[in-house]
Amino acid sequence: RNVSATIIPSLALPLSIMGTFAAMSLFGYNIDNLSMMALTLAVGFVVDDAIVVLENIVRHMEMGKPRFEAALEGAREISFTILSMTLSLAAVFLPVMFMGGIVGRLFHEFAVVIMVAILTSGFISLSLTPMLCSRFLKPQGEHHNALYRATERVFDAWRDLYGWSLRIVVRHRFITLMVALATFVMTVYLYGLVPKGFIPSQDQGLLNG
Repeated sequence: RNVSATIIPSLALPLSIMGTFAAMSLFGYNIDNLSMMALTLAVGFVVDDAIVVLENIVRHMEMGKPRFEAALEGAREISFTILSMTLSLAAVFLPVMFMGGIVGRLFHEFAVVIMVAILTSGFISLSLTPMLCSRFLKPQGEHHNALYRATERVFDAWRDLYGWSLRIVVRHRFITLMVALATFVMTVYLYGLVPKGFIPSQDQGLLNG
């Protein structure tokens, strides 16, 4: 419900993808099924970093700090968190990049592309996002329109529902742990039932009727 706060993190997505395209060109990769799959998965990671930085800067602005000071302190405060998030996400795909055999050669491009996208996103979140916040982020006014008040009631209702469910879960810890354990056991069981193969069959765009 804040235009500037919506536009700023949304700019991180295309810029991160553009940076990833530049790295792909440098490595001699092209756009294929594997690189597109990596870019699709990276979209969620890319937006997350910028939103975390933005939310922390907004928190400092709500404390009464000027926009520029809030951007500096908010980014400085959250920088280690963003760095650890970025590096841990990139490290998840590091084993895929060094896999051997045919599978390793097949997914090497996938791992490189998604790691570059994540690292580029982290860099943009710690550089471009605070800069844009310091220039264009507008604080929320005290007077809100009818749409704001209506949506705020919806958000408050969801928050209260979450609080109610959280209290139930905390009150019945043993049942919660048993449900978690049963979910894990069912996951292992269902994994055994799912058909597995080296490469999934592709959709050739044909329709039989």
